[in-house]
Amino acid sequence: MASDLTKVKLGPCKVIFDAGGTDEVTIETTQGGVVLTYETTSREVTVDQFGSTPIREIITGRTATVEAPFAEYDIVKLAKFIPGSKLVTDALDPTKQRVDVDASKIIDLINYAKKLQIIPLSSDATANDTITLYKAAPTTTLNYTYSFDNELITNVSFKGYPDENGRLIGLGDPDATE
Repeated sequence: MASDLTKVKLGPCKVIFDAGGTDEVTIETTQGGVVLTYETTSREVTVDQFGSTPIREIITGRTATVEAPFAEYDIVKLAKFIPGSKLVTDALDPTKQRVDVDASKIIDLINYAKKLQIIPLSSDATANDTITLYKAAPTTTLNYTYSFDNELITNVSFKGYPDENGRLIGLGDPDATE
């Protein structure tokens, strides 16, 4: 059987949070690569008659996460990636902005979950190369090193949750219908 070398993919991507929504935000500049992790957990079923030999295995859970090291320092986007934060814009000079993070509140991340899409930027990429997390909530880690040989990277992590139809992740063309 011959290999189809055209199916070997590589290259950068863009990440769209709230894809198709009213508050869509795009990460187009990354440093170190965007990482999608999809995992399943399972439980082996055993019976006394076969000792520790499993007679079958049942999937008990699935998780999907996306790690996107955002290389632009964009304060407006940053406010959208930090749940519970507030963008403050000066009333007299709108170029003066700040993100305030409130540590006094308990935050339920599901309230911040929106559709997330990973779209490869390769010239031969098609809609079938798209990855969709149907509901994903962001969390952000700031670890800025201010020096002449480091970029300021905002590490944005998105954790997937099932949508109202139970869908966690979609691999391929988001417009495909049943």
